[in-house]
Amino acid sequence: MSFFPKFTSKIITVAPLIGVILTTLLCASPIGQVAEVLKSQGAQLLLAGAFLHAAAFFLGYLVSKISFGESTSRTISIECGMQSSALGFLLAQKHFTNPLVAVPSAVSVVCMALGGSALAVYWRNQPIPVDDNDDFKE
Repeated sequence: MSFFPKFTSKIITVAPLIGVILTTLLCASPIGQVAEVLKSQGAQLLLAGAFLHAAAFFLGYLVSKISFGESTSRTISIECGMQSSALGFLLAQKHFTNPLVAVPSAVSVVCMALGGSALAVYWRNQPIPVDDNDDFKE
């Protein structure tokens, strides 16, 4: 906010809505392209994708707490869990002729977006302790 305060103050109210819309589009495109496969195998893929991202969120937080404070550990957790499933989907589509190769990445996009968003909302409502030993203070 220090570089463009007027611009930032105007867009800060609509930025969350834009984020939700873009995340929905990011999820909808891959899922729509592999919908037929998901009707039969979706539950197995969803379970695997959810576990993968949940483990990444958890381990990112747990390991970072060894060296960092709460704020940085939360950030690292979200970064670990929000790996680029959309990139995996696009690469699978581009480099493989079989469209089924992209199905796991398409499911992973949904798990990544839902898990990361839910965790961010949860942590947003959890105060950071005053005595947090984090190097990166606001």
